Amino acid sequence: MPSGTASVSKKSVSSSKTSKKDASQLDVVVEVAPTPAPTPAPTPAPTPAPTPVVETAHTDAPVESAVDAGVISPLQAETLALLEMAHSCQNTLQALIKKARSTLSNIKKLERDIKRLEKKGKRGSTRTSNGNKGLQQLKPIYTAEMKSFFEAHKDLTDNDNASIVDNLTYDSDHLLVSRKQALKLVTSYIRNHKLQDATNKRKINMDATLQSLFPELCSVKDKKGKIVQEENCFYNTLMKALSRHFTAPA
Repeated sequence: MPSGTASVSKKSVSSSKTSKKDASQLDVVVEVAPTPAPTPAPTPAPTPAPTPVVETAHTDAPVESAVDAGVISPLQAETLALLEMAHSCQNTLQALIKKARSTLSNIKKLERDIKRLEKKGKRGSTRTSNGNKGLQQLKPIYTAEMKSFFEAHKDLTDNDNASIVDNLTYDSDHLLVSRKQALKLVTSYIRNHKLQDATNKRKINMDATLQSLFPELCSVKDKKGKIVQEENCFYNTLMKALSRHFTAPA
């Protein structure tokens, strides 16, 4: 093969190698060039911690100020007015109930007072009527025991130290006294002779004089000495026992 041809071939081979080399280099450049260099990650800006609390406070403040300023809807205003009216009505109702209870209590108290006064008036009228017709009316004494008792103790006085019998009055053979005078004279005798029982203040311990005046109140014994009837002399039994002395014998 001629040398000229060989040199041309060598040049073409070398040029082809060179072109391949350049192409390979170009390919590398092409492949590497689009890939950007890694950039450092952006550093996030620091967020201050107290900032949310401050922002929340600023967010709520306008709402509170608006409510405080009375900036409410008509429906809310009407609801508040109704609630206030209901509260006022409730207070008024409670006051009326309290006043009604107090009035009812006063009425019941007045009713009790009226009933007590009526009873007292009836008792007073009954006592006055009975006193005028019975207790204070002079009647004859039919027993010698009561007649002798009055004559022996006519100077006794009552609790107020007033005389019980001013003057003894007689109608033929009978002494005239009232039941009230007889009861006062007997109780004055009991008081002066200290015959009231120390334990039971209503009971009277009978002596010989009272036993002769009120034998039906004395204790009764049988033949063996056994008590068959207890002594029954009390202040509330004296009035009934006095009736015997004002009763005419049959």
